[in-house]
Amino acid sequence: MAQTLKKQYIDVRDSSDYYNKFYKSQNGLKPIVLNYLFRNIAFVTNQDKIRALTNLDYENITENTKIPVKLIHKYVSCFLIDLLRFRLFIQKNPHILNSKKQNQKVRIYLHKFYRIAPVFDYKRARENTRILKLKLDQLFFWPQIMTQIAIIIFITDLRDKNLSQKIIQTNIRALCDCSAYAFHRTRNKIGLTSKYIKNLLKLKGSE
Repeated sequence: MAQTLKKQYIDVRDSSDYYNKFYKSQNGLKPIVLNYLFRNIAFVTNQDKIRALTNLDYENITENTKIPVKLIHKYVSCFLIDLLRFRLFIQKNPHILNSKKQNQKVRIYLHKFYRIAPVFDYKRARENTRILKLKLDQLFFWPQIMTQIAIIIFITDLRDKNLSQKIIQTNIRALCDCSAYAFHRTRNKIGLTSKYIKNLLKLKGSE
């Protein structure tokens, strides 16, 4: 059945037709879908388990991105499968988290997470990786690799002036399989307290 985009009179017979008309490659679609997901819909349960999205969730995404639900389902499903596979890999190889080459592992898995979910500024995140290492060395405090990556993504997103809607923290923790305790303990340890973040957001809002 032909579909009509709002305020546009272009017939779109199926998702492939939509894709060919509005995007040159799939690389243009994935970030749009996942960015909306990460910033508006928590894809974890209260027990920090990855959950499947509901029909209402998919309708929400398609209504706000104007992308057909068939394509949204494709990208979200691929993302969730990749995430669960990576979690399984870590569970079967726990020695990775205790590697002596922490700095190298943080860079490697930061890039891996960006490939799975390109929802943050990767170049800025690389620089924040360097800054975080200096801070942790000063404190003689070295949290687990995945906790460090969660903090790096959080800081990168928090300070991104181009994005007013921030990533939901539980989604960041879910992406990195980082516990709430480890995440907030590290955040507070390096000075990213709730008061500091609130003041930072106020400052950004007045710019």
